[in-house]
Amino acid sequence: MGFLTQKDAEMFRAYFKEMAFLRGIGVIYQYPIDMEFSNYAEENPKGYSEEIPMHIIFEENPKMNTLRKYGWVSENPDDKPYIATLPYDAKNLCAGCRIRIPSPFPKNPGRLFVITEITANLEFPDAWVCKLAPVMHTK
Repeated sequence: MGFLTQKDAEMFRAYFKEMAFLRGIGVIYQYPIDMEFSNYAEENPKGYSEEIPMHIIFEENPKMNTLRKYGWVSENPDDKPYIATLPYDAKNLCAGCRIRIPSPFPKNPGRLFVITEITANLEFPDAWVCKLAPVMHTK
């Protein structure tokens, strides 16, 4: 396959956004504001942005081939990370961004994840692939 032109790349990105809307899930995305790190490399943001609704592809139990493709293979096959595929135009995407998956039940706040690693498929750069970790508590 040859190189993608600017128009082709924009077309593939629009295809991904449509696919995520049809097949993915709706989430709330927030990026950190004024990120600082502690002595132990813990993320300590001053705050988060306003809530941005978006649709993503969420894989709770990814296949080993998918993990190998992005270089995220671990020694223990039971230790699989959560993977989310976000649109290419996600605002200020970086490690430390938060994704909240809303719950269908009204009294449950939903599941909260933080992005730990980001990569993209360079053959078809239509979306960002992010490794997620669950947030168990807030400071």
